[in-house]
Amino acid sequence: MVKYENDCCGCATENYPCLGDGCSFRHVAHFYCDKCKSEVDEGELYEFAGDEMCLECIKAILPVVKAHDY
Repeated sequence: MVKYENDCCGCATENYPCLGDGCSFRHVAHFYCDKCKSEVDEGELYEFAGDEMCLECIKAILPVVKAHDY
């Protein structure tokens, strides 16, 4: 899931006041896996089974293909 969070770093100074809602740090996209809740980088979430998941969680769900004895 994508959550927009306030990542204010308190960078305002006397000569450079806070920009308020115009500041790019006030609405920053963060990406979280719906299954494990871990934060991942942009581009590392995938839509799978109706959720947005990281590759590790998707791999844990999918069955592993094994060689068959013939």
